[in-house]
Order: sequence, then C-alpha cells, then structure tokens
Amino acid sequence: MPLAAWIIDVEQSSVPCCNEAAEALLIGSLKDIKLGQRAIPSGLRERLSLHLASLDIGESLPFKWPFTSKDGVEYQVRGSVIALEDARKGLFVEAHPVSHYDAVSVVQDDSIIVHHAGLLAQFRSLSFAIFDQYGQYLEASEHFIAHFGVIQHVRDLFAVSGAANSFIRRLAHQENLFQEIRLATQNGIRWHKIEVSYHPSTNMIYLLTHDIQEERDHEVALYRLNNYDGLTNLPNRNLLYHQLESALINARKRHRQFGLLYLDLDGFKVINDNFGHRVGDELIQRVAERIKDSIPSGACLYRLGGDEFVVVLENTNSIAELESIAESIMQNASNTYPVAKMEMMITASIGIASYPQHADNVDHLLKNADAAMYRAKSMGHNMCFVYQNSMAENIDAYLTLGGGLRKAIEEEQFILHYQPKIRLPDETVVGAEALIRWIHPELGMISPDQFIPLAEESGLILPLGEWVIRRACRQLQEWRKAGYPDIKLSVNLSSRQFMQADLVDMVERVLEETGVDSKYFELEAH
Repeated sequence: MPLAAWIIDVEQSSVPCCNEAAEALLIGSLKDIKLGQRAIPSGLRERLSLHLASLDIGESLPFKWPFTSKDGVEYQVRGSVIALEDARKGLFVEAHPVSHYDAVSVVQDDSIIVHHAGLLAQFRSLSFAIFDQYGQYLEASEHFIAHFGVIQHVRDLFAVSGAANSFIRRLAHQENLFQEIRLATQNGIRWHKIEVSYHPSTNMIYLLTHDIQEERDHEVALYRLNNYDGLTNLPNRNLLYHQLESALINARKRHRQFGLLYLDLDGFKVINDNFGHRVGDELIQRVAERIKDSIPSGACLYRLGGDEFVVVLENTNSIAELESIAESIMQNASNTYPVAKMEMMITASIGIASYPQHADNVDHLLKNADAAMYRAKSMGHNMCFVYQNSMAENIDAYLTLGGGLRKAIEEEQFILHYQPKIRLPDETVVGAEALIRWIHPELGMISPDQFIPLAEESGLILPLGEWVIRRACRQLQEWRKAGYPDIKLSVNLSSRQFMQADLVDMVERVLEETGVDSKYFELEAH
C-alpha cells in the first residue's frame, strides 16, 4: 500500500490535500475529503499552533502517534513543518506502516501517550503541564491553561529571565525540583509552589504548580501586623530588639560601636486630653515624618508606642555623632506642625546611650538611654543627655516620685512658700508669689523642678494646680483676718494649665468659696 500523506492547514483549520492512500486510510475519520471540508477540532488546533510557532520550516514535531486502520494495519504517524501560501506554516503528515521490528517502539510511544492522558485526567483539577526534555510545551490540564494562558516553552512561565535561565540549567541536569518561585500568570506575577519531575524513560518533564499568592499576602500582612506600627508604619519594638541583637553581635565581632537615642515627646498627654486622640494621632504621624527627615540615611527609626521613639545608629565613631543627630532632631522640632488646620508645636526629651561605653547588652542599653531621657525631661523641654552612671539611681527615684505623686495630692503633702514683692523706695511689701514644695514622707523636701515635669506628663498638674490656687486664696484670707494689709498674691501656672478648658470657671469658683477679691489675685504663665 502506498505511503499515506496529507497536509494540515492549521490556521484555516482544514486539510487542503491528501493522496489516495491517505484518503483510504482516513475514511470514516474525515468527511468530505474530496471537497476540502475537513474541520480540525479546536483543541487539536491550539496544540498544533503552539508547535508550529516554536518550530522552523523542515523541523519535525517532537512527538508521534499510532494509528490502526479498519483492516487492522498499524501505522506510525509523524509530522513536519512546511511552508504554505502567504508565508503561513502548515504540517505535512505521513503514516508509515509498522514492521514487526518497529512494533516495540510503537507500543512504547503508545504507552507514553496513554500515560500522558492518564496523568492529565488524574490532575485535571490541578495546574499540571508536560514538557519535553528541552522545555518545549507538550500538554497541560485545563486548569493550567486557564491560569497561565497559552505558552510555547517553559521559559514563558517566568517573569524574570534570570530565574528562567537558572530553572532551565537545572532541568538540563535532569534534577527534580521543589521550590517557591514567582511565575507570570493571566492575573499578573504571582508566587507559586512548583514541583518538577524528570522521567528518563520518557524524556518528559512534569510540572505541578500551586498558586500561593494569597498565602504570601497573608504572611506579609501578619508580619507587618506583628512588626510595624499601624499609625506611622515605622518598625516597632519587636524589630527594634532584632536589630539591636544583630548590631550587638556585629559590634562584638568587629570591635565596633553602636548607639541609640531614646525620644519621648514633651507634654503630648496635654494635646491628647485637650484636642482628642485623633489630633494626637495625626501629630504623632507628622513627628515621625520629621524625625525621619532629621536622621542620617544609615540610621533606623522605631516607634515603641505612645509618644516614645528610638533611633538606632550602627558603626558609630563617637558619642558626638549621636549628639549631633539629637541636636538635629531638636532643632527641627522647633518648627510648628500643621495638624487639623492648626499650627502645633511639640518638643522631645532625648536620652543617649552607646555600646560598649554605657552597657554590654541590649536590655541595659535601652534602660540606660531611657534613664538619660528622664534626666533630660526633668531638666526641661527639648533637651538631650548622654547616659551617666549616676542616672541609674535617679531614674528609680524619678519613677518612685511619679508613683507617689497622686497620693501626695490626696494627702496634701505639699506646702506653699511665699516670696515677698517689696517696693524699694519705702521697703513696703506690696505682694507675694506662691512657691510650691513637696514634703515627701521619706525623701524630705523636693523642689518643683523634680516633680512638676512628672505632674505635667501624667496630667496630675491640673488637680495639683487647683490645690495651689485654693491654698493661696485661703492664705490671703488668713492674712486679712490677722490684720495684715491687703496685698496681691500671684500663682505660677504651666502652659498645660492655661490650656485647661474650665480654668476660668475653676478660678472663679475658688475665689467665691474663699471670699477673695479677684483684684488681689493674679495668675502668671510659667
């Protein structure tokens, strides 16, 4: 029987010509052959189009398939690429009768095709594809095609050429692979888990992919939730400890220094109490932005929570380098912050500590920088201090005072001293200024510069200020009843007290209760 041969025009989805042997062989498989009405199923057309696009004229298809005629004769069918009119590509197909010697090869090819069909059926709900040993696409599950679209080579799956080259080099070594990698899909570049198996008996590569983009997104979101501040997007305390531990290891290994600045905003509670947390949150955001602009590119800024920040600088040369950063932060803090259609000003107290001068571990370094910050806060606003050993005791006393301040107000552990105002020509006392002192039951007399900052930060300055005003008015009445001439008594108020919403009402109420004429009582901004 003559060799059966025919041509397939893939683009037109037709068989334009065939010889008599092919017509006899294909009878029952193709209708209306003589009329040229030989439709190719769409699925077969897509597969053939992929191979035509990847092959040159004269090259053979990378596969063959068996065919058995009606009279039981077995054939082996092969195809090669030919040129058609209009510069299109087509397939020249031949059916070769199988000799007894070739039967084993045909059976093997047939078993491969059946094996592929079985795999595709088994993985039809998964993203599964088959490639030849050179990475040329052969077949895939519907899920794979829907996810990745039409591809010609395994290289088409990769978003980055370098990753594709590395993958193909590993395929050349016939390695089985299991890894997570980014692949190009119909929905953009996404993370996948892939499993690649090479089968030497078939010279085929089997690829199984699983889209894990949502899992990756969830992991990233969870990581940010645990390690970043939601308000400022700055790294939080967790990442601070990680960096400090890493910096400590590197500094010990290379005999280098590193340091940190511990920042606490001055009077932030006043803003929260008077303008609300929404305004306070916006101010924190603006402060974080300005601090980032004030520090070197190699420094890292963290938010510990509330109004506390930490700046870490590795590989420092001296304490002066850290002090210079602190000065830059304080200088920029003197400018106002546009918040909620207002111009606000807030400063920061800064403590500085460095390894190995001030501590030999992370916890002590943070604690000592915190102690230096408390020293700065106790001395006034917008100041910085470098840690000294004596500060370790001071911070304990500072925290002890803070814990006892509320109790001191309740038990009235305070007294007022009155500094006279004298008219020099006749040395007549014309007024006095009330000065507060704390008589601590254990520590004795404590001056205002030690507990007033505590009172302002804790908000206790308001009840303490009311106590001072009430006690001063009573003293005026006591002097009057004792027969002394009327004098004007002044009381110092902090800026926090002047922002008190009911300050005027409170003063009027105290004056009424004590019977003091307002012309003998005055308030001074401190």
